[in-house]
Amino acid sequence: MATETTTPVPSQQKWQPPPVGSPCWVEIPAQDVDRLKEFYATLFESWEWRPAHGASTEDQMQIRHYSFAEPKGLSGGIIKVPDGCAPSEQAMGSGMTVYYMVESLQLTEERVHKLGGSTCLSKTQEGSHGWYMNFRDPEDIEV
Repeated sequence: MATETTTPVPSQQKWQPPPVGSPCWVEIPAQDVDRLKEFYATLFESWEWRPAHGASTEDQMQIRHYSFAEPKGLSGGIIKVPDGCAPSEQAMGSGMTVYYMVESLQLTEERVHKLGGSTCLSKTQEGSHGWYMNFRDPEDIEV
């Protein structure tokens, strides 16, 4: 059986910018971009990975570009930081924080630990809306 679609697959669609005022890029600093790509690709299987648009070969070695399934147009990159630039801790309340939707905090926490990350804030109730947790990836960046 074969199927046919008139809608291009995501990798063939032309990038469209999100509406003004919408988030448009989520950058993750890394000392080892391939290590963190493996961590995030395994943790968030819905992220689509592709080469950076129009990047030189040298830049391709410094970034791992991804897009979110939804909302369309929102993407990001794991970016190589300069040698000697260590991650620094961002205390809660001192900047913006991005939260990722997951089906189960417990299962996500188990996967984070299995992949080399850690928990930095245990499961916490968010009013009547649900629950959240904060993790650190293998390079100690808060997720």
